[in-house]
Amino acid sequence: MFVPPVHRLQDLRRAIPAQAIHWRCLRTTPAQLVERLPELGGVLYVPMRPDGAQPHEWPRGLLVDTMQLAPLLQTRRLAAAGMITSEGPREWIECLDREGRGCVRLHLLPDTDYLAWDRLLEHARVAPGGRPSRRLRQPCPVYAKVLRFHARRLAGLVVLGAEPCLPISPLGRQVAGQIARAEAVPLQLAHRD
Repeated sequence: MFVPPVHRLQDLRRAIPAQAIHWRCLRTTPAQLVERLPELGGVLYVPMRPDGAQPHEWPRGLLVDTMQLAPLLQTRRLAAAGMITSEGPREWIECLDREGRGCVRLHLLPDTDYLAWDRLLEHARVAPGGRPSRRLRQPCPVYAKVLRFHARRLAGLVVLGAEPCLPISPLGRQVAGQIARAEAVPLQLAHRD
């Protein structure tokens, strides 16, 4: 039985062409997004703007309990994306602002509720265009965290919050690490004490 040298296998892996990303653009509002986020369970949250970056405008009736979540309130469109990588299939949602710039990426993990993920995309309306606009300078990812969202009512307002998703499965941790490496950002995982 012939076993090729390891370096030849690595060369073969590099020679495989990258698969195309399949995009589907959908319209949404911050209120619709905030309503659906808590159903997802654990997702990999990758903001495209530094913490504390002030939104252009705050949507009426919505607040965040930490500034790291403020970019979500700028979302006007969702770009659902999927591709096949060497590690397997990968799906994410790119949250886009009014000008089509990326605010946040939400990555599907093995710990995510897949049915809630599909419901989030079903409740958004189809938007023209098949992918996010690349005409504008796209911001770079800042960091990656596995979060679980929650929303609560406070004096007539809806407040979006999040906490680290604990526990995270070993497979979820592995996939989150692969995505963070692909995004070239540090993965910030919380540890159970």
